[in-house]
Amino acid sequence: MPFDPHRELSLSLADGTPLSVRSIRPEDRDFIAEAFRRLSPEARYFRFWMRVRELNPRLIDQICSPDQKDHVAWVARHQTREDIPGIGGASFWRLKEDTQAAEVSFTVADEFQGRGVATLLLAVIWQHALTLGITRFVGHVLHENVAMRAWWDALGAMEQEAPRHWITTLILDESLLEHSHAGNSLRVRLAQVREWMNEEKTLKD
Repeated sequence: MPFDPHRELSLSLADGTPLSVRSIRPEDRDFIAEAFRRLSPEARYFRFWMRVRELNPRLIDQICSPDQKDHVAWVARHQTREDIPGIGGASFWRLKEDTQAAEVSFTVADEFQGRGVATLLLAVIWQHALTLGITRFVGHVLHENVAMRAWWDALGAMEQEAPRHWITTLILDESLLEHSHAGNSLRVRLAQVREWMNEEKTLKD
């Protein structure tokens, strides 16, 4: 059953921060641009692999125009703080040469890093991907991005070294997740997202 891009998930971080998680929409351009401007130079570099101060308007249009089939994008926002443009986002693009795989990326606001935002977003796009016949996520992680590489490793992703970065492959099979803090946290989030999917199906039946 495909995800309904018009519905939102209400979830909380472990510290109680209330989040609204939904698919990105074209009208999100302004807050996406503002959220990017608030990222630290390091966070921008790790996400785009170059030193940039502003996002190209064409790239913003691409980010905000997912078809939710071959390009999927979700965003997490604070439910009550209008002054925070965005807490995090995750997206994937289906690979043309391998339609059961997709390249995945994450962005988390600096002040919310290390608080489980990426895990929550991974659970959402994981379940979304499975409904589309995608069974593997491929990530590209710069050598300098030690935290991201450690996270993938703790989940049980396979990795291959390239000249400038690591290529990670995560099989979307919960039984293959490591029994680590990262893996167990993801299992909890996956169960929450599946529960939401079942509620959504019940509403439609």
